[in-house]
Amino acid sequence: MEQQVYTTYWQNRLSNVKKEHGSYENEEEAIKGIKAWWELHKEAYPHAEYKRTNSGALEIIYNDDDHFYRIEKRSIEGKLPSRKYKLRKPGEVEALRSKHSLHEEAYLFEELAEPYQDRLVQAMADSKKLKNYVYDSEGRPIRKLNEK
Repeated sequence: MEQQVYTTYWQNRLSNVKKEHGSYENEEEAIKGIKAWWELHKEAYPHAEYKRTNSGALEIIYNDDDHFYRIEKRSIEGKLPSRKYKLRKPGEVEALRSKHSLHEEAYLFEELAEPYQDRLVQAMADSKKLKNYVYDSEGRPIRKLNEK
């Protein structure tokens, strides 16, 4: 079944980098996802500009003209990724910490305070993606779990 979703991308015009953040049911949720990401990174952009492009995408220029978020409407087959998550058991957490030699200042999703977990769910909109990262104590992704 095909459905319309709104996908958020972070872009840098200078280096031509484009990173997908997440997909949402509507544009308002996508904007909330961007703002949750800013909260996690202790950033605020009250003067961000919201510009609609000729293609209908919404661009949010937040710091300068070279860095922006873009929300694009697109069609996908199937459903959006689930935001519901099941926390790993304490034994699983310890086993993963040991397997990946995580230092004491690196955290798995389950070890984060609930407000950080909630913001991450809003920002990434995919419970599987959430569990694939190592975070700092304030819920900011440090690296993917399987990267060294």
